[in-house]
Amino acid sequence: MRALALSLAIACGHPVAAQSPAQPDPASEKSDAASASAAATAKAEEQKKQQLKAALDEGAELVRAGKLDEAIKLLEDTDKRIPGDALIASSLGAAFESKGQNADALDWIREGIKRDASQHHASEWLHARMLEAKLALSKDPGWFAKNNVLGLDFGKGEVPVAPEILPIEEGRIKGADQLLGQIGYQLAARTEVVKPPDPVLGDLYASAGDLAIAGAVSPLDDRKSTLQPDRYYERALEYGAPHADLVRKRLAKYRADFSALPPLPKQEVVESSVVSNRFMPPPEKSYRNWIYAGTGIGLIVVVLAIATLLDRRRRKLAEANPPAPLPDV
Repeated sequence: MRALALSLAIACGHPVAAQSPAQPDPASEKSDAASASAAATAKAEEQKKQQLKAALDEGAELVRAGKLDEAIKLLEDTDKRIPGDALIASSLGAAFESKGQNADALDWIREGIKRDASQHHASEWLHARMLEAKLALSKDPGWFAKNNVLGLDFGKGEVPVAPEILPIEEGRIKGADQLLGQIGYQLAARTEVVKPPDPVLGDLYASAGDLAIAGAVSPLDDRKSTLQPDRYYERALEYGAPHADLVRKRLAKYRADFSALPPLPKQEVVESSVVSNRFMPPPEKSYRNWIYAGTGIGLIVVVLAIATLLDRRRRKLAEANPPAPLPDV
């Protein structure tokens, strides 16, 4: 009886625990759902990346094989299924350019820049410039008489000069190294599929040589520079650059100046930065040391003059007021 009463008392004291099953935690359910959603999103993104890469690789193979229409259709279909990718846009621009449809190519290159300007080492703006030059030449064959792809004027002399619109920093054109890197990237990409002659590429090669010299980043100003302006000029002539006579003059002048440089010492201390004096004003004459020396001498003369005057005054006072005679002892 006592055991029965004890059991009834326990059951009555905890009726919910005795009769109801355990309830799930809502917070735990939400966390599991969020994790599952994140995993699904990551998987979908990874699938998109794989599909984009496959389309880009296949499109590049088709362009190299000369199957331009197939490449364009593949890339356009991919852009419709997975819109917004900058590399797909730039690849479409290159495919249309290879087909000779420069207006369509320019539209797609501009679209790629709009989607992500950092692609291709942030150099696609230069690709757009080349397409703009091609379109301008189709309307005006004499366009190169007053223009160039880069849009910079390096003068008409045998030594290219820095354009006035570019800033000079520490004796160099600011950003010249970065700009030459972008030019090099675009030239390497274009020359894979474009064979000489091509005046647009020839003009850009010539501008690269001019920029290296005028920007004070060539071996003429920085002996540790690995740039080769002469190689740029040679490729410019190979691709039929406009103003070929000027390019030849600048090539000959660079070779003469480079051969006149003194040899580098065998053990040269590598400096953190090399500052060219190409754009530096002539040094001003300094008279600082003479000023310091003259000031010091003047102070000494003043001190001696004051001491002499004080000594004379003391003597006059002594003569006017002689001391009393000593008493006889």
